[in-house]
Amino acid sequence: MGSAPRIVRHRTRRDDLPACVSGPARASLPGSSSVAPALLLLLLAACAGGEPDRAGVEGDPALGGPGPAPDGRRILRVAYDREIDVLNAFTSQNLVDIQFSMVEGLVTTDASNLYIPVLAESIPTSENGGVLERADGSVEMTWPLRRGVRWHDGEPFTSEDVCFTWRFVSSPGSQVYNRDQYLGITDCRTPDDHTVVFVWDEPRAYYAGLFEAVLPEHVLGDMTTEEIVNYTPYNRGDALVGTGPFRFVEWRAGEYIRVERNPDYWRNRLPPGDAGGAAPQTVPAIDEIVWSFVPDQNTRLNAVKAGRHHYAQIIPTQVAEVERLRGYEVHLTSSNSFMHFDLSLNTENARALFSDREVRRALFHAIDRTAIAEQLMRGTVRVADTPLNPTSPYHNGSVVASSHDPEAARRILDAAGWVPGTDGIRVKDSRRFSFRILNRAGSTDRIQVAQVIQAQLREVGVEVTFETLESAAWTQEWRSGNWESVVSAWFLPADPSITGLYACGGPNNMTGFCSRGLDQVLEASDHALDPEARRAFLHGAQEMLAEDARMLPLYHNVIPQVVSRRVVNFAGSGTNFGSFWNLWEWELR
Repeated sequence: MGSAPRIVRHRTRRDDLPACVSGPARASLPGSSSVAPALLLLLLAACAGGEPDRAGVEGDPALGGPGPAPDGRRILRVAYDREIDVLNAFTSQNLVDIQFSMVEGLVTTDASNLYIPVLAESIPTSENGGVLERADGSVEMTWPLRRGVRWHDGEPFTSEDVCFTWRFVSSPGSQVYNRDQYLGITDCRTPDDHTVVFVWDEPRAYYAGLFEAVLPEHVLGDMTTEEIVNYTPYNRGDALVGTGPFRFVEWRAGEYIRVERNPDYWRNRLPPGDAGGAAPQTVPAIDEIVWSFVPDQNTRLNAVKAGRHHYAQIIPTQVAEVERLRGYEVHLTSSNSFMHFDLSLNTENARALFSDREVRRALFHAIDRTAIAEQLMRGTVRVADTPLNPTSPYHNGSVVASSHDPEAARRILDAAGWVPGTDGIRVKDSRRFSFRILNRAGSTDRIQVAQVIQAQLREVGVEVTFETLESAAWTQEWRSGNWESVVSAWFLPADPSITGLYACGGPNNMTGFCSRGLDQVLEASDHALDPEARRAFLHGAQEMLAEDARMLPLYHNVIPQVVSRRVVNFAGSGTNFGSFWNLWEWELR
């Protein structure tokens, strides 16, 4: 007989999901009376059925998931929340948990939100002599690499692989989400096979979080950037080689990805006592991982309750349903991602509606973020006022993004010339105050939040419509700038740079908003190697974002993860590198 799970809260960070009602729905919800009916409708809708589980695995919930295979192999079964796009960790538009089981980088982040070396022996700093500021303002950073590391095909991992990775990532057309952060590197030198020297044009404070993956030069080195991006054998696994604890076996479209233990994993060859080395037994101790694609949140929950998987990410409002599930624990991991409502200036209609900062503030006054956090998300999340999680040393706790004040919203809109029309929707110069939110199909949490925002804005005379697209079409539309508003979530690294999100030319600033003053502060924060100076700049940037009212932070995500008690050494992490950062240490009892 198993015991009820222990709920573990991690003070770290990652990306989250939505809401569903267990048991009889309540007739009303506390808080704003105007939003309660909308919330109730959403919560009821969220409990609708989903697609069937395709794992096809018999389980035992009392034991916390399936036991060993008939031949004795220990197979970790993960109910993953989506089918990923590609296995190239740099060009994927999804989280790269699956990729990181096979592919490693110079660094990763641990459960304490700290960068730790992986293929690097250490992270260069001024204190250890790895960072040298030169008289011309440039900076040399020397990374010592681990010896004895081999790719899955037996080829040695060398410094040339790292420099090749830099050349690909920084090249035009690489489609890497944070490519701009690599552009400050002007040269990559290889004094020997186990040393890499990066030359930076100037100090760049975020350097330690780059190179979370390394690409194999001997596999991809003869290709152009475009050919690498579109190289199906690597993207789908047949030509994928990494240095990680597991190696690719099979990708069955719509069902699962399967990886197997790397018998030549480098951690087993490290000297005794090395901090990155293996425990006395050979690692990894798990023989195989099956990453089953179970995108429907209710199907995923039911599969875990049936004991078919050892790990699943659920949604905050499902936590109560698994509190007494035998053989499992629920880990609530604070995430480095935050949900936000973005406006844009991209379309003619958006410019007419949102160019006035006071009007934007009025819209934000109409949105009850507390109701969203406490009612829709069942109190599992914390209202956000800045992009940075309160657990970050760079978080500015004095910033308040907005207050819920519908009367103030109405007064501001009246003063700006937006007056209610015959149907209650405000009009100015014959233009209705009506705009659309771009939704991504399947992103239930974001759609639910959008529906609440729609209901709340209707209360102050603003009409919101929806355009819902499948994931690939959504991404294309968002990147094209052909949208007016969106509810979305960003992941931030452990050592945050928000320049790419909010600078005028930021690669992920698709809003059309631009502030040269903010750009100066963001750039200064990126160049400050001194933590105190960087903190001051980032505090200022958070204040300026709130003042500009271009986007409204909604809440900081939490990641509820249901983990079998049979899994040993799980240590949830909420960074963009994910909770599988120490997969090589996991065991199955």
